[in-house]
Amino acid sequence: MKNPWGLVIAVSAFLIQFITFGISFSFGIYIVELQKEYDTSLSLISSIGSINTGFQFLTGPLASFLMKKMSYRKVCLLGAVLSSISLSVLPFAPNISYLIVFYGVITGTGYCFLYVPSHTLSGLWYDENRGLVTGIVTSGSALGGIVFPIVIKFLIDVYGWRGSMFILAAFNFQTILLAGLLRESPLQREWEKSKTKNIESSIADSTATIYTVYEDNGNTKNYQESISTDNFPLEQVKHETGMPIIKEKSTLMKLLTNVPYILFTINNFLWNAGASVAMLLGPDYYTKIGHSLTEAAVLLSVSQGTMLCGCVVGGILGNYRNINRNVLFLCMNFIMGLCSFAYTFPVLQTMTGLVAVNCLYGLSVGISLGLLVIIVSVFVGSQLIGDGIGYLMLATGVGYVIGPPIGSYLAQSTGSYDAAFYFAGSANLLSGLVLLVVPINDCLRRSKGYPVSSNRQNGDKTP
Repeated sequence: MKNPWGLVIAVSAFLIQFITFGISFSFGIYIVELQKEYDTSLSLISSIGSINTGFQFLTGPLASFLMKKMSYRKVCLLGAVLSSISLSVLPFAPNISYLIVFYGVITGTGYCFLYVPSHTLSGLWYDENRGLVTGIVTSGSALGGIVFPIVIKFLIDVYGWRGSMFILAAFNFQTILLAGLLRESPLQREWEKSKTKNIESSIADSTATIYTVYEDNGNTKNYQESISTDNFPLEQVKHETGMPIIKEKSTLMKLLTNVPYILFTINNFLWNAGASVAMLLGPDYYTKIGHSLTEAAVLLSVSQGTMLCGCVVGGILGNYRNINRNVLFLCMNFIMGLCSFAYTFPVLQTMTGLVAVNCLYGLSVGISLGLLVIIVSVFVGSQLIGDGIGYLMLATGVGYVIGPPIGSYLAQSTGSYDAAFYFAGSANLLSGLVLLVVPINDCLRRSKGYPVSSNRQNGDKTP
């Protein structure tokens, strides 16, 4: 095996997603128990889980910043400690505010610190098969969403909700061991070695300006060296070398001026705003149209199960270089939008019809998740995957947080869930239209003999 430790990294990242997303996706099991315990409104208790998931995404840029200041392993260890300690104190919660702070904010932030470094590192260890590996790793979140609700329901029946929290915290402590297994990839070590030799291989820190010095020989300019102003004052460099100094773009500016990446960020904001409506409001909608709570749980499990398969399928398809990942991703957006509309069709509101719709919906979501890292690497290059994923998660978190409230408002104001699903479907379709700009632009550039976006942005091996 070319990179034997890469398998360890992939398994660790898979299990981290299995645990973190499994616990987060299962919070709905606690809602009934918490309503009995604290005698408060459903909307307030539901906000605990929404804040938790929102902070998993919203703190993505903070995780990316820390990943540049310390090793990926240390960021993961920090997330493991934060989430484990916060889960350990939940059984002592005296009120809802306590749960919002410790489970919603602290646990959510800790899970972000676990997810971003481990998921990014799994892609960096497999440069050639990045799509397949990250797709399999992402399927850990779907598997957790299938297994943990059943386990947690059993634990609550036997030990009560407070006792079950202790067991979950003990299980979550295993992420410390998983984080300790992470180590930097050979690709990262190559970047460190060539950082002072080749400016094209250096990562521009958003807080440290990098300057490239050139020597003017007639009509040509020959590369000499790269000097960081953290170690050498700019005026001293200019005085001692007598050479012109060209300022490198910061990491943030590189991302902000990368049009395909910006479009992909807008795309993720929109499709998560739509997807969150179906995920959070779906079970209640099923009961409103005549199905039992057990049938609603089955439909949710069906969606999670096909999402798991979709993550693997997306990873496999993303690994084929002759497949346009952008087109495949936006096609999944369109399918999600059509499925959201289909939920409102009376002919499909039978159990058989809803199972079929949920299978297709879950599969399309899974394929999208399986393609996420590989598309970011195509747009920004391997060196900026961590930053690209971090800012992408920020957009994802905003979409996830605002989607359900908008859907709930539309459902309440119209007296029907149809308006909520129309909103979700429209958001998914619009996300696909936004990303459609990239392949259209590539076709136009190719017809004129210009390089396309995936090759223009970087010298990455992955086309």
